[in-house]
Amino acid sequence: MKVKRVVRLSIFHALAASLFLSCSQTEEEKIAIKINTYVDTIVENVKHYPEEPVFDLAVFAPGAKYEVRVNDTPIVNRYGIDDNKYYLRFKKFSLNHAMGSKSIHKVTYRMIPLNKKSFENYDINDISIKSYNGLNDSKEIFLFEPLLTQKEDEESKEYIGNNFYNGSFTFQAKLPPYKRQIDWSESVNLQEQKNIEQEVLAIYKEIMHLYEEGDLDKLLELYKPVFQDEAQSVYATKEKKNRLGYKLDIKRLHPFFFKSQPKLDENYTLKFYANGKLVTLEKKSDSTKFYSESALSIRYEKDLDKLVDGMLVDVEHFNMYEKGIIPKIEQELYLFFYKPKGSKSLKLAANIYREEKLLNPVE
Repeated sequence: MKVKRVVRLSIFHALAASLFLSCSQTEEEKIAIKINTYVDTIVENVKHYPEEPVFDLAVFAPGAKYEVRVNDTPIVNRYGIDDNKYYLRFKKFSLNHAMGSKSIHKVTYRMIPLNKKSFENYDINDISIKSYNGLNDSKEIFLFEPLLTQKEDEESKEYIGNNFYNGSFTFQAKLPPYKRQIDWSESVNLQEQKNIEQEVLAIYKEIMHLYEEGDLDKLLELYKPVFQDEAQSVYATKEKKNRLGYKLDIKRLHPFFFKSQPKLDENYTLKFYANGKLVTLEKKSDSTKFYSESALSIRYEKDLDKLVDGMLVDVEHFNMYEKGIIPKIEQELYLFFYKPKGSKSLKLAANIYREEKLLNPVE
């Protein structure tokens, strides 16, 4: 069993670094060229403007799990993390790809306590939005910071002792009018479609088949518009592929290299977002949980020899592989679909990455 080199780089740097050519190309080298060309093409197609603002949402919530939406579009969901592990809960997310052409945007958030039943005095959780026109050119637009003290003020009464916290706020921001690969703001209202459930099930089955076959080419093609819009949203360039902290999460590509066992939970429900413009399948709500789960998951064996050299791999998975143990993975696929006006078929609009779950941990 060959052990691959592990590096912690952004996908753009990692894949570029992984390309080592020899006189006679191996199958792995051919795939490396394919991935490298794929990423370069995405970056080359990014349009540029005199002003290129990037709007980041930063969440600092060491005592909470959370969900954030912008314009009723899911941005991030940090509910699925193992309670028994320690995580530094400070994360930044670009909002640009969810902002569209509007100038007024609504952020909604939901928090639940981590490793305890309710929020307590002095819990620290805040959400901020900043605009960037460069690494050293930033401006804070909004800061949500509850005053968690022992005083009997109104905010503390609303927050302390609760097992969840909901809130919302609006902010004003305008983006350059660039053309998007995916623009669901002007798409069909799927709640008004008669046979929408059958259409959603059909496209889920198509995608499940791609994962089942490990069809790398078709999976790359499926996700390319999503990745293209993400790169465009931060105006990535060949010289600044990791611009302003943005990266295309390499872990989303891992399942593309394997034949997976997809499973669609029979106890699913249709869920609409973005005022009916986006649709997904979620598990029916569980009264013991405060968050939603995708109805679709996949399982696969992560044979690291099949990954391109330089791809980011969890240390735990790497250490297992060194010992001759292939990590067995389960991953939730949280996919969102839209239907452009005039189109007869649904298309992939976005996905929320959920952390891989290791099914055979080594004690």
